[in-house]
Amino acid sequence: MDLLRQSFNPSTVQGLMCRNTLNVGWRGEIYDCDFNQQLGLHLGHEAPLHLWDLQPEQLQTLPIQTASHCFGCTAGSGSSCGGALNQETLLKA
Repeated sequence: MDLLRQSFNPSTVQGLMCRNTLNVGWRGEIYDCDFNQQLGLHLGHEAPLHLWDLQPEQLQTLPIQTASHCFGCTAGSGSSCGGALNQETLLKA
């Protein structure tokens, strides 16, 4: 965990999948990312929000659920389902 914290790269934040992708559980609960889904950390920090209860404009105001596991996606070149988030950092490594 210390290594991940020390390797935090702020230039990866803009490309994180939690900023533009939702995960939907089998019962319709929505989450910021697959890690938050597995940890039961619901979108919006409150009681579970279901897909059918969400209005698209609400997504602009709901905070992203974050915790220490987020350092895994922001370390070094960053990480997402599409690969590295920051190619410049990747090339320097």
